[in-house]
Amino acid sequence: MQFSIILALAASASAATLQRRQAQTYPIADFSADCIPHSNYCSHSYNFTVNSDPSLSPSHCSAFVQGPDQLPAVEEGTCSDNVGYTWSIEPTSDGGLDFAIWYAFNARSNITYCASIPASQITTETDGTANTQHYTGPKNLTASISECPA
Repeated sequence: MQFSIILALAASASAATLQRRQAQTYPIADFSADCIPHSNYCSHSYNFTVNSDPSLSPSHCSAFVQGPDQLPAVEEGTCSDNVGYTWSIEPTSDGGLDFAIWYAFNARSNITYCASIPASQITTETDGTANTQHYTGPKNLTASISECPA
């Protein structure tokens, strides 16, 4: 009986330690999203770096997507020098963008960090043949566990 109590307390302490170590926010640096006009279509470019541990080199993430004149969705973006990360961009109904980045926690679950980019940080320029959208907000974002939809 005493052994069961000690084991239960040790498991609780271990879980609490893991919980404290998991970062609640994640730094996203050098974020950019642009439409490069080409005829009436755009080549959309998303670029950013992730550096959760200052002792490691940053991971570079990007996508180059063809599409119409608005910044499009990216469902499973990759990071060229760290295959552990996957990310997405989803346009919102109000003209902003929802950003998420995740990595595997174990075989059945991921840890996901999210950031909402308001429409006020997306500008649209008219260039004769096409409208082009550009992200004009801060280069450094903070993605958070609490920003992700439940």
